[in-house]
Formats: sequence, C-alpha cells, structure tokens
Amino acid sequence: MANIFISYSAKDEELAQFVRKHLEAHGLSVFLASISLNPGDRWTPRIVEELRASEWVCLLASKDALASANVQMEMGGAVFGNKKLVPIMWNVTPAELPRWVSDFQGLVLSGATIENVSLQVAELAAKIKADKLKGQLIAGAVLAGLIFFLGRS
Repeated sequence: MANIFISYSAKDEELAQFVRKHLEAHGLSVFLASISLNPGDRWTPRIVEELRASEWVCLLASKDALASANVQMEMGGAVFGNKKLVPIMWNVTPAELPRWVSDFQGLVLSGATIENVSLQVAELAAKIKADKLKGQLIAGAVLAGLIFFLGRS
C-alpha cells in the first residue's frame, strides 16, 4: 500500500506525474490511479482500498479537480477517514477551495518557479517521511513492550 494517495483530475495528469515523481524520489510510495491501476483492476474498489490504506492524501486542487465528482468523493473519504490532507493549489486560490478542504494547510504553486515547486514538494516529502518514521518508532516501542510483558509471563 502507498504512503500517499494523489487525488486529481485526469486533465491535470502532467502535474500529477510531476508530484508523484518527486515524492517517489524521496523514497515514498505513491498511489496515482493512471499508473498504479493494473489492467483488469476495478477502479472504484481499488481506489477506495488505496485511499483507506494511505495516511496522507494530496489533492491537486485545480479548477478541473474541484469540478470533478470523483475528486469530490475522494476528498470526502479523506476528510471522514481522518487522513492528513494537503491541498496543492496551482490554478485556484485558497479562497476558492470548498470550506471543508480549506481547513487544511496546503501548498500554493500558482506563479511559482519549477525550482520553487520542487522545493515545496521536497519539504512535503520530508514531513511525510518524518511522520512515517515517528509512526514506525511508536509501533516498534509498542511491540517491544508487548514482547517484554509476554516474556515475563
């Protein structure tokens, strides 16, 4: 399962590929429907499964994405699934986001240079990796505690 689920409009495929490439370059696993689905996969069940399994969701917030019923459903799943949601805005402003998405701190890419976009995505990747490591350390500590207490029995 992926660390990050990217929700986007098919019209924003180029940006989605750019973000995926940069996140994966930092050692993260990314679900991007256009390349992650295999021939014969059923779209809806697989997307729901990946969305549930991912801790982080990146919304590539564009005018096309905000008009997409599929993106709206994915965002609802992210919000109600308590995912860490990061709106990445490139041709919309934070004020144009739906209220329930604008509560989440995002990245504003409109007017940014390619270097600045790469830097912002790298910073996001570092945050996700740190969060993932923290979770692994907590899980390791819990497991060590269980082994200790089971060994004492």
